[in-house]
Amino acid sequence: MELLSNTFFYFSAFIIVLSVIVFVHEFGHYYAAIINKVKVETFSIGFGKELFGWTDKRGTRWKIGYLPFGGYVKMFGEDQFSLNKISRSLTKYAFSEKKLFQRFIIVLAGPLANFIFGIIGFALIYTFIGISYIPPIINEVQINSPAYHSDLKSGDKILKIDNKKIDSFREIGTIINLYKKTDFNFKIIRDSNVIVKTVVPTIIVEEIYGQKRNVRKIGITSFEPKIIKYNIFHSLYLGSKSTYDICSLTIKALNQLIIGKGSIDDLGGPVKIAHFSGKMLEAGFLSFINLIIILSITIGLINLFPLPVLDGGHLLFYIIEGIIGKPINENIQKMFFKIGFVLIITFAIFLTYNDILSLFNT
Repeated sequence: MELLSNTFFYFSAFIIVLSVIVFVHEFGHYYAAIINKVKVETFSIGFGKELFGWTDKRGTRWKIGYLPFGGYVKMFGEDQFSLNKISRSLTKYAFSEKKLFQRFIIVLAGPLANFIFGIIGFALIYTFIGISYIPPIINEVQINSPAYHSDLKSGDKILKIDNKKIDSFREIGTIINLYKKTDFNFKIIRDSNVIVKTVVPTIIVEEIYGQKRNVRKIGITSFEPKIIKYNIFHSLYLGSKSTYDICSLTIKALNQLIIGKGSIDDLGGPVKIAHFSGKMLEAGFLSFINLIIILSITIGLINLFPLPVLDGGHLLFYIIEGIIGKPINENIQKMFFKIGFVLIITFAIFLTYNDILSLFNT
C-alpha cells in the first residue's frame, strides 16, 4: 500500500512538472504564431483522446489529452508541401506561407519561452526569497581527508580549480564531480600568498534523494550560508546568469559523456525525473519550484539541438533554406525526420531502462 501511495505521489508530481514545462514551451510557439497572424488550430497538453477542452474566440481548441507525456501546438498549414490543398483566401493564415524569418521565430519561440520562464522564475526567487551564498573559503579540513593530505587549511580561499574560476563554495563540488579527474590543481590564497595545491578526491557512495550515487569528496566544510536578496533588476541579471550556467553545465556534462569521462548514471529519463519530482516536492515547495525551473531551462536547451523532430532540427532546415534559397526536398526532410524519430524513441527507451535499473539498485 505504501509503495502504491508513493508511486501515485511521485507520478502526480511528475505530471505537474511536465505539464508546466510543456505549457510554457508550447505557449511560446502559440504566442509567436498569433503575433505573426498564423491560425492556431489546437493547443494540447498531453496526447491521445481529449479529456476536456474548450474553443476560444480565435478558433483555437485548448485541450487536455489522456496521455500526459508532452503536448503540441497545431498550426494551420504547417505542411509546406500541401499548400495546394489550402484555399487561396486562407493562405495568409498558414504557417508554411509565412516568410522564412517568421517561421524561424515561431519555432525558436518554444525554447526561448523555457529560458524566459527560467530567468523570471530565478529572478522572483532572488528578489522575494533570496539566494543562498557560501564564499569559497574553507572552514574545516577533515583529518586524513584528501584536502588534509594536500595541505589545505582552514581559512584558505579557493580562487580556481584547474584554471576554472570559483565564485562560491558549491562550485567546488560541481567541478570535481563534473570532470571526474584523478587529481585537480587548487589555486588558493593563504596569508596574502597565492599557492597551488594538487588534490586527489576520494569516491564515496552517498544517498541523494533516495538514490545511491558515487560522489567525489575532498573533505572540507564551508562556513554558514548567507541569504542575500537583490532588487528585481539585479535579480533578472542573476537569473540570466543562472540560466546560462545551467545550459553551460548541461553541455559540459554531455561532452564528458560523449568523450567517455562521464557516467550514464548522470542521465535522467522519465522514471528518474518522476522520482526526483516526488523527492523535491517532499523537500518543500521551493525545492519543487527550483526543479521545474531547472528542467524548463534544460528542456529548452535540448530542444535547440539540431536533430530532426526537435525544434533545433526545424531551425537547421530553415537555415539551410535561407542559404540555398528554397526548402529542402520533401523526401529528404521526411527521411531525416524518420531517422530523428527513431533516435529519440531509442534514446527515451534507453533512459527509461537506465532509470529503472538505477532505482532498483538504490
